[in-house]
Amino acid sequence: MPAPPPLPRLLLPASLFVCLGCGALALLLGMDASWDLRNYHYYNGWAVLHGHLGRDVLVSQIPSFFNPLLDVPYAWAAERLPARAVGFLQGMVHGLNFPLLFAIAWQILDLRGGRERGLAAGVLALAGMAGAGTLSEIGTVFWDDVVSLGMLAAVLTLVTHWRGLADGPLGRTGLLAAAAGLPAGLAFGLKQPEVIYCVGLCAGLLAADLPVWRRLWLAFWFGIGVLAGLGLGGGWWMAHLWHAYGNPLFPFFNQIFKSPWGLADPYRDPGFLQHGVVDMLTFGFRFPFDTALAAEAEFRDFRVLALEILVPLAALAGLARLNPPAGMIRPGPARWLLAAAVVTYAVWVMLFCIYRYLIPLEMLAPLLAVAALEMLPLPRRPLIAAALVALLAATTWPADWLRVPWADKAVAVSLPAIERPDQSLVLISGHEPLSFLIPAFPPGMRFLRIDSTFTLTEGDTGFRHLFGGTIGGWQGPIYSLHIPTEEHDVVRKLAEYGLALGPCRDNVTSPIGAAPYRLCPTQRMR
Repeated sequence: MPAPPPLPRLLLPASLFVCLGCGALALLLGMDASWDLRNYHYYNGWAVLHGHLGRDVLVSQIPSFFNPLLDVPYAWAAERLPARAVGFLQGMVHGLNFPLLFAIAWQILDLRGGRERGLAAGVLALAGMAGAGTLSEIGTVFWDDVVSLGMLAAVLTLVTHWRGLADGPLGRTGLLAAAAGLPAGLAFGLKQPEVIYCVGLCAGLLAADLPVWRRLWLAFWFGIGVLAGLGLGGGWWMAHLWHAYGNPLFPFFNQIFKSPWGLADPYRDPGFLQHGVVDMLTFGFRFPFDTALAAEAEFRDFRVLALEILVPLAALAGLARLNPPAGMIRPGPARWLLAAAVVTYAVWVMLFCIYRYLIPLEMLAPLLAVAALEMLPLPRRPLIAAALVALLAATTWPADWLRVPWADKAVAVSLPAIERPDQSLVLISGHEPLSFLIPAFPPGMRFLRIDSTFTLTEGDTGFRHLFGGTIGGWQGPIYSLHIPTEEHDVVRKLAEYGLALGPCRDNVTSPIGAAPYRLCPTQRMR
């Protein structure tokens, strides 16, 4: 089968138009005020820029231990640029997924006419960009549709060079497979949930329609590329965690590493996990109709459901030798990508069940659905494919992760006057995200989070001893920073360290805050 023709010249201006459109859409949707932004994305990046790693302790709760590299550009921009400029730039970055999706579709589609092929690739790329998860994150700091660039780059590398991978010299094919694994590993290093795609793309090579020895060869070198990318994107952070806590994945898998700073616990978030084989097998049929099973915010998207139906039917048609002759797709790369999607989805169900982590798969879903339809013995498959893509787009409703009207700055905070800030210690309690307030305080102040969703301080751990020693020996003023609705729990927690609240008032505010916050002096109990 001949190789696909070169990408059309119109792709560059079309991509620029989409990027500008995504930037404009970010402005239209409003300013990001999401829980994750307030809890860690802004602070973690700011802490790297200003040398606060290790100075403030646990202020971002469990995400205090997440790789902050993705958050550094945002924190830098939020300090220096108007809020609208920051949001517009974020939207433009998210728009970069379009040319990758277009190029992948261009390589997998097998339409003879260049104009027809370009139109189909463009429609599928736009449909991929219009998923509920993708639309909900435009102009936000979740980064699922930023690390998606690495995964899509890996897919594009493989489908572009599929003929060479299938019958080229081993040395060259190994390098190509490693080159494909590199951006996937980089995305994994920057955000750990991307591991599902690294496993899926590699396992898909083992199931590709190639000789067994070549499958093993390609999967091996793809894995080498993933490890190299992981080292580039996350190696420095894993080394930091190892040096600081004795666990390169801290606090996760601490039942293996047994760091004294945590409990012997895996620290997995069980919030959305399914239990039992039946629940796992049926999850894809249930969560599109009850999205609370997969996300904290309501949304509607049937792309994954469509794949849950079409991919098994295509596999059964193949087993029964009912697949029609290749029509509008190249079967080799299409079957590999479908196999990779199946493995990716299966690993996602076992590890997370959080819909946001499926965004790269959501982006590819329209193309995958068309590929699966092409493997079914149906009449007028192109017409059915067009109707399905239109239906999926028309029934999509994105989630709302909380946006507010645009302010002058992306993260603005108003503080009261603080006496002796260079000698002051601030204790954070409760589960409300508060770390985004810290950069507004005078730089000499120190912050400890003594209570949070991170429960390490409840046991006999390093953090418990650190907090006790720091608070017990502190000679200057000690404050409590919290939200009024959690004050009862704050009083209880402060009492564990021999402290009581002094007179409080709501005196810390922010346009993206959930409510006024209280900065209260404390006093030692007698």
